[in-house]
Amino acid sequence: MPSPLLAIAAAAALAFSAGAAPAADSAPPSLSLTAPLAKPVWLCHPGDPASACGGAVGRYPDGSTVPLSTTVAAGGTSAVVQPTTGDEPPVDCFYVYPTVDLLPNPVLMLGSAAPSARDDEVAVLLAQLGPLAGLCRVFAPLYRQSTLLQLAASGATGGDPYPGPGFADVQQAWDDYWAHDNIDPATGQRRGVIVLGHSQGSVAVEKLLQHSVDGDAAATAQLVSAVVLGGQVQVPLGAASGGGADPASTFQHLPVCEPKPGGVPTGCVIAYSSYGQPAGSAPVSGSLAANLDAGHRIACVNPSALLAGGPADATAALDPILPTRTLVRGSLLAPNGALTHLLLGYTLPADPTGYRSTPGALSGHCAFAGDATANTSWLQIDDPTGMLPDTSTSALGLHVVDYNVDLGGLRALLAAQISQWAQTR
Repeated sequence: MPSPLLAIAAAAALAFSAGAAPAADSAPPSLSLTAPLAKPVWLCHPGDPASACGGAVGRYPDGSTVPLSTTVAAGGTSAVVQPTTGDEPPVDCFYVYPTVDLLPNPVLMLGSAAPSARDDEVAVLLAQLGPLAGLCRVFAPLYRQSTLLQLAASGATGGDPYPGPGFADVQQAWDDYWAHDNIDPATGQRRGVIVLGHSQGSVAVEKLLQHSVDGDAAATAQLVSAVVLGGQVQVPLGAASGGGADPASTFQHLPVCEPKPGGVPTGCVIAYSSYGQPAGSAPVSGSLAANLDAGHRIACVNPSALLAGGPADATAALDPILPTRTLVRGSLLAPNGALTHLLLGYTLPADPTGYRSTPGALSGHCAFAGDATANTSWLQIDDPTGMLPDTSTSALGLHVVDYNVDLGGLRALLAAQISQWAQTR
């Protein structure tokens, strides 16, 4: 069992890893002994035989594999669905994993020493992205992220939570992908891309999009969708983006996804943090749902409601997909395997497949509480079956399963966005 200190550190670290702004009097970034990587290092890259993802299995660093099949349980029956393989998907996914490292990667961050794949990084990637992999070629860089304990320390001291080279590593990987992999060799045309992140990975994705996509017409034209979960994407009250002149907004030109006549929107941002609050209550103080600036709110896009064409606050049946013990290589002593330090209090299914899908077991809607000065905006998850732990008093809520609470709905929405984007080419 993890120690209580580790549990506290992990919870505090996740809060800071999800994009909370450092205190106004925080120290400037510390001097780093690191240098740029000689070249990007990939956790997943098409054609790489050591890639953690691709095909019908996920691959751990020791070479062992786990199935990416799904047990779908609905209406009292269950069936096993195999992952989609075969033809090359029409678009790409560029994914940045969340805070998961307990120790720096590499342990000694000296010069341009490169990170190497670890079990926990592979496990969290497979848990969040595995069911989406059939939609796209997957590019997932390794990056020298701030660790859970480093983030906990920054939360206690008010220091810079991200003084290291991690975000530069992600940008370097994107630049390499954009220059070498986004151009289809068969047609010479650029491919569509979905950019995805979670927690610290969402902060990295926000910075990447701000630098390389937001306001760039050519890059925006290739953006099928951006999935920025467990972060704090901020928009003006009553608007989908900053409009070009609002520094408090995360994006000036990339809008959050909203319903549109005749199909799903593309080139937009899907963002939320999930909470399971009792009726009539909002997330506690300091949550990721709290706005950072007056006149603004944290964005909430409900994938299943958007796919159905309804408003964000419409209640929709969700399709949760949880990783199984098989996927994370759980054991009798550590049922949650490589993600034991993240999934404290969660009971993973024991199916021999990689995932369990239970369509309709949860429902959700985007909720809002407060006023123009101080407010919270979140994806409210209603769980009549009790499949998730009670996190109603936590500032993080259901943060560690932000992807999983409606991974089936997100997959269906992204598939529709891919189809819609392709029709406009």
